[in-house]
Amino acid sequence: FVENTVARHMHQAKVWLVLGVPTTGSLLYHSELMAMQQNPKNGHLLELDFAISREQTNQQDGGKRYVQHVLTEQADKLLERLDNGAHIYFCGLKGMMPGITDALEQLCIRKGLDWKSKFAQYKSNGQWHVEVY
Repeated sequence: FVENTVARHMHQAKVWLVLGVPTTGSLLYHSELMAMQQNPKNGHLLELDFAISREQTNQQDGGKRYVQHVLTEQADKLLERLDNGAHIYFCGLKGMMPGITDALEQLCIRKGLDWKSKFAQYKSNGQWHVEVY
């Protein structure tokens, strides 16, 4: 994504990146992402949120802030975008996925939605992408 976008500013649609890292010093491509946002042609299409676990606290219980907290804090936007065909990508350590899927399940329960059917829908539509190690 970054390699094909920074120099050429190729993205044509809204991109929402939620980047989770332990410390600010661990932010990947920070200057490149900031430069992309400054592009007058389509910088408004790039939305960035950071979950910096050792420096930020979550709104739920005041503990460390992880990616799942950003997603639940912005639940309406997340669900609206997914319902309108957005794709969601998760990359990183496989240990992060249980916390993320648990948070999304709880989010659906609070919204009166069936998580299992939503999850199956996202997967069958090719909207759900996970690359973990």
